[in-house]
Amino acid sequence: MSEKEKSTSEGRPEMIDHGVIVRPEGEDWHVYIVDQEDDVETFDTKGEALKRADDISDEYESFVQLLDENGDVDNNLTYDDVQ
Repeated sequence: MSEKEKSTSEGRPEMIDHGVIVRPEGEDWHVYIVDQEDDVETFDTKGEALKRADDISDEYESFVQLLDENGDVDNNLTYDDVQ
């Protein structure tokens, strides 16, 4: 396997430190990458937000943190655990 094939098949290792956050914000659900809070996607339902977080975490083989209304961690998921 070439280095290029190897690097693309292993995802993006730097994303392990920059997982995906899903948190409620009023009536909406926000999805963003850790340390990139200015780049937020907003969804109407928790299910839609988790679907988008799943897509991002699958692509980059990163984790997802589901936060509660207070910003505390409610659940930690790996990229293959998000439902």
